[in-house]
Amino acid sequence: MITCITCTGDRPKCFRLLECWMANQVVQPDQWIVVDDGKVPTAIKYDCDYIRREPKKSDPKFTMLLNLDEAFKHIKGDKILFIEDDEYYAPDYVKEVSGKLDQYDLVGIGRSKYYHLPALKWYKHRNMGHASLAQTGFNKNFFNKAKACMNGDLFLDIRFWREVNGKMADQFSLPDSIKEYESKDGRGFIFDDFEKSIYTGVKGMPGRNGIGIGHNERSCYYPDKDNRVLKSWIVTKDDYNKYLKVREELS
Repeated sequence: MITCITCTGDRPKCFRLLECWMANQVVQPDQWIVVDDGKVPTAIKYDCDYIRREPKKSDPKFTMLLNLDEAFKHIKGDKILFIEDDEYYAPDYVKEVSGKLDQYDLVGIGRSKYYHLPALKWYKHRNMGHASLAQTGFNKNFFNKAKACMNGDLFLDIRFWREVNGKMADQFSLPDSIKEYESKDGRGFIFDDFEKSIYTGVKGMPGRNGIGIGHNERSCYYPDKDNRVLKSWIVTKDDYNKYLKVREELS
């Protein structure tokens, strides 16, 4: 049984798109938990387990850990995938990640791909010792470890991967020839989706700010001439066109 978890709040346009990406998944999750703490409740169209967490004055600036803690109370699946509201997930995403959780306890996609939509610029990181939370999933064997990792700063993904990769989780680069990395104890697996892009981290989207510095246009981003990178990362034409429409609205 597959459970997907999304924390959202005050990102209605992002969430509308995410509902499209979830509806298009070749393998549908058995449970989709959505925890919403926005000032304005998110209108939900997709069938999901919607949890409204009313914002409080005592809430920290970034509430991801609070929302995940709430989501963990409602998990029914034995495979858990984190689905973030400002990411693009191709139709094969849930299939690919959940399938690998039959063999590994912790699975993720390395070499994070960032696309800053308003600027039409891109960047690809070199991380292979850890995966971003938005491209990470775990199975029931890792559940207690995952709960224990909730105590700490906002970079929960690093703590997950330190559990299986140790100091390697903090190493941000491996030779480009290495397309996958298996933990020494065989519990974790990170792969590069270089053959067929199954996700893209879309930055600069409207709504509440995220925690990462990649949400801002940075000097390390490369211009995307003729949108070639966007087309290669979001290969489904209809999905690509949806992002172009959002960019027009942002202009």
